[in-house]
Amino acid sequence: MRADMKKVLMVCTGNKDRSPTAAMLVAEMCAPMWVTSAGTEPWSRNPVTRELVEEADVICVMEDAHRRHIIEKYGASHAPKVIVLEIPDNYICWEAELVHLLKPKLRAALGLSGARGGQ
Repeated sequence: MRADMKKVLMVCTGNKDRSPTAAMLVAEMCAPMWVTSAGTEPWSRNPVTRELVEEADVICVMEDAHRRHIIEKYGASHAPKVIVLEIPDNYICWEAELVHLLKPKLRAALGLSGARGGQ
């Protein structure tokens, strides 16, 4: 990974549907970023860790509850880099409606307004 590459962390509850879809979409947009996803629950596929939160330049969370979790568990100093995308937990991975909702929100959150990933 290049030293100047932005590090982005996508967060949802279980790291099964929303955050993995968001991470894959950013990769599909060919954004010059390192991106990974994690979940706030202990049973998540990839649970959020202090290391992931501290290393991220931007943390895109799906709901305000995820923002609160990060701030309560890892400190208010991380609040400025958290962006709430407001994506409810009623989608499955790669569901068309989820992709449709995520694309413009990710472009705006990550400054990718010129990217065209097929919207």
